[in-house]
Amino acid sequence: MIEVSKILVSEELETKALRHRRSRGAAPVVVLCLTRRCNLNCLHCYSGGSGDSKGELSTQEIERLLDELAKWGSPFVIFSGGEPFLREDLFDLGSYAQDLNLPVIISSNGTVITREKAEKAVAAGFSYVGVSLDGLAEHNDSFRRGRNAFEKALQGMRNLKKAGMKTGLRFTMTRLNWEELPGIMELLVREDFDRLCVYHLEYGGRGKDLQGYGHDLSPEERRRAVDMLFDKTIEVNSGGHELEVLTVGNYADAAYLYLQVGKTDPEKARTVYNHFLRNGGDGSGEKLAYIDEAGRVYPSQFLREKVGSIRETSLKEIWRGDNLLLSKLRNRESYLHGKCAWCGFLEICRGGSRARAMAVHNDFGAPDPSCYLTPEEVSVPSGEVVMT
Repeated sequence: MIEVSKILVSEELETKALRHRRSRGAAPVVVLCLTRRCNLNCLHCYSGGSGDSKGELSTQEIERLLDELAKWGSPFVIFSGGEPFLREDLFDLGSYAQDLNLPVIISSNGTVITREKAEKAVAAGFSYVGVSLDGLAEHNDSFRRGRNAFEKALQGMRNLKKAGMKTGLRFTMTRLNWEELPGIMELLVREDFDRLCVYHLEYGGRGKDLQGYGHDLSPEERRRAVDMLFDKTIEVNSGGHELEVLTVGNYADAAYLYLQVGKTDPEKARTVYNHFLRNGGDGSGEKLAYIDEAGRVYPSQFLREKVGSIRETSLKEIWRGDNLLLSKLRNRESYLHGKCAWCGFLEICRGGSRARAMAVHNDFGAPDPSCYLTPEEVSVPSGEVVMT
């Protein structure tokens, strides 16, 4: 997670509540799929949500997991799906986690969040609800394949805000929608929402099909999109509205942001670099775990090679075991080759997404195909500010 707005327009470089540093043996952030049931059918859905979700973890099984995570010291849990608000015991689970002092974030499509559900979410103690929109009305409804999905999601966000719940918008960039980003940011300003997370497409679930059809951004398009995002972030925050902007899923953004800052403020750039050195890089299999609706454990939502099941073994035992994939992820630098292996920003990017490398090249050590840095940029010695 790259704190774009804080680096470009603020002296505070990180959102501490959402930051989790790598530490051997530490409890990971867990993304927990509560259900695969969903009222939408989004083109990029990593879980392939549908109208059926057989074998879901019971309330008691999830409570046992929450007990374990609280005792282990996990910084927070993300309830995902499918659509979490379709799970009947959602608010009971939130209250249970609240009693454990375990923060819970919800990832939702927003379309089913009524005023009543928003108020219940506040009472249950949820920390934040991220609502996904992937464009303005026409683009979003086509992308998410739901009639009036845009208006319903926007109303869900309004309901959350009115109830006192922290909420923000999540946007996944593809070739189909990236030019809508300025309009999305202007919408957030008009509605007085203050958070935007921009995701780079990962090639898991239907996202792999979307990439296979050529709908992901080329490196050149991605660079233009990131430039546009940076420029619009400065414009919006210079106009009196504090919009927190983050990017997720592509740590080339960290290197590129560092280089941009270095053009005008070398001293700040060094601070930015050290910030990314402490916190940067994909955390799959280290500080991030994914558990699906049936209790199967994976390194992330997108690396879908099972490493265990919480119905058979505790998560701590799975996480501290001798699984080969987990071991490779925790020592990934030694497996990288090509562009990633000799990149000057390897220590802050750590090879980007191994999920995308596997999906495209079927090679754990291959370069991340979504890297948009030029050969000249990746040849920069680690930590050296480039002045142009």
